[in-house]
Amino acid sequence: MAFRSGDGWQESAFGSFGRFLATFAVLFLLLILSAFPFKIGHFGEIRPSFLLMAIYYWAIMRPSTLPPPATFVVGIVVDLMGGFPTGLNALTFVVVQWVTRAQRKFLLGQSFVVIWMGLMLVTFGAGMLQWLLYSVFFWHFDVSSIVAILMSVVMTSAIFPLIVLPLSAFNRTMAERL
Repeated sequence: MAFRSGDGWQESAFGSFGRFLATFAVLFLLLILSAFPFKIGHFGEIRPSFLLMAIYYWAIMRPSTLPPPATFVVGIVVDLMGGFPTGLNALTFVVVQWVTRAQRKFLLGQSFVVIWMGLMLVTFGAGMLQWLLYSVFFWHFDVSSIVAILMSVVMTSAIFPLIVLPLSAFNRTMAERL
């Protein structure tokens, strides 16, 4: 059977696969950006969580763009590339997605400032969850690393408005293609 533009199931299958590839291309770019740490004084290397920003944004604006199994796979890739315990980022990303989706109806009707404040809370919660999981995994509860988490929350929150612009453009492009 040849592909025709009127053939609904083939069109939607190819369209879904294209959206899937485009989403993973954006996530790959954000993963590359996440690999570059920022050095801030005596805090050491601080990395804003670009992937967390995208997961949060898509959980609100277009949940179908990034289903939970794909979010889990992205987290596993981050764990393997970063030398983290396997599942640390995967679990954190899925929890962020779940919590954000649970608040989606509320967040959709809010101003950008409220969504931004929500990101700050989610980022802080994700950082604390990662700290707790990491501490339990290694049986080493280093309270001083909480300062690094707070700096990462501040940096992630400060960069969020800049990341929302390309994510919004991507979201509009995907919406037009639907």
